[in-house]
Amino acid sequence: MNISVIGLGKLGLCTAACFASKGHRVIGVDTNQHVLDQLRLKQCPIDEPGLEEFLGKSWGNLTVTDNACEAISNSEITLIIVPTPSRSDGKFANKYIENVLESLAPALKKKDSFHVIDVVSTIMPGSCDSRFKPLLERISGKPCGVDFGLVYNPEFIALGSVIKDFLNPDMVLIGASDKRSGDMAKELYLSTCESSPVIKVMSLINAEITKLSLNCFVTMKISFANELASICEKVPGADIDAITDALGSDTRISSKYLKGGLGFGGPCFPRDNQAFQAFARESGIEPRLGPQVVAINNCVVDRLFDIISKNTNPGDKIALLGLSYKSGTYIIEESQSIMLAKSLIDSGFVVSVHDPKAMSAAKDVLGDNAVYFDDPYECIKDAAGIILLTNWQDYEALDWKLAGTLAKDRALLLDSWRVFKNINFEEFRYLGLGIKLNFWGSRNKNYDL
Repeated sequence: MNISVIGLGKLGLCTAACFASKGHRVIGVDTNQHVLDQLRLKQCPIDEPGLEEFLGKSWGNLTVTDNACEAISNSEITLIIVPTPSRSDGKFANKYIENVLESLAPALKKKDSFHVIDVVSTIMPGSCDSRFKPLLERISGKPCGVDFGLVYNPEFIALGSVIKDFLNPDMVLIGASDKRSGDMAKELYLSTCESSPVIKVMSLINAEITKLSLNCFVTMKISFANELASICEKVPGADIDAITDALGSDTRISSKYLKGGLGFGGPCFPRDNQAFQAFARESGIEPRLGPQVVAINNCVVDRLFDIISKNTNPGDKIALLGLSYKSGTYIIEESQSIMLAKSLIDSGFVVSVHDPKAMSAAKDVLGDNAVYFDDPYECIKDAAGIILLTNWQDYEALDWKLAGTLAKDRALLLDSWRVFKNINFEEFRYLGLGIKLNFWGSRNKNYDL
């Protein structure tokens, strides 16, 4: 199939590379000249695991341009993957999508063949029917569903695993203005996905609501696990992992996103919650569950701060390991690690930080208020508290016997994800555990009663 992808950011370029690697002819469109120049030199301009490899498989089928009309004229389906920033009221802004639609509508007007416009960016429910379709019909002079089709086809991916998630989805969600458009989008994904996903084709409005509500349901699971973890910390013998492992074995629940640790962050989950609440209020319903999910999420940083402040003193050095909102990416947007760093700095602690990828981004936010170390051992040296925040594998592989000699005597080691075993720290805490630990930090053995 001939495809055009407008917007070559993290998701857009990965999408283009995946389609091209499977034999589709792809025209990538962007206004960022640096990105276009890098791609024309067959270089990868974005840091995302697996992307460089997939671009290597794609050069024969991938071309790039800054001319959207040219791309529309030479493709059958156009995917729009541009930012939809959050407004002050929590809703997503459509201005970038509408700018794209206005620029490509004249080319749509000139086309004799049927063309599908596929919006991938996350949008507010009702946007396709009330904004995008009338705009395209007005400028092109053509009726939607007859001369062209409109599809809403959001992805369910996570930064750091975009390629893997794109090629192996549980579900492909397609909202379509008409059957022909839905069938074209379905054919495209079935020819590309390496898994055998469920394909859900529905109306545009139902797909828009599904996208937001699915992400909000996932965050509800995360907050449930974290509230449960906070309870377990107060109950002798309680183990959050033993409990969530059992809960996740029930098919009505499943184990995905059911692990006590840090709360959700990043560029999607927090704002999707706010957008869904705004949508509910606009529909005349006061949301009750969503605000509590967000409140529980915000409490995680407070729990961490409370543990640190009870075991150390202002003026002490606190080493924070992991700054990105999740492992595998440099993104620190809505990162609870950054939130904790700010709280500690404001309370007079000396904060030292390390992250395999996110140091530059952290400097832009924390400035000179934190001390930055490229070497995690230097970050730990003389620290009264060492806090594992982002569960990078790099940290599990550190020599923790050496780390114990570098930190201050009786330094606190707080493991937010319970990845460390046999650690020689006397003051050792697992987030989410209420059991007592021996000197080496091993869990007491759980017995089936």
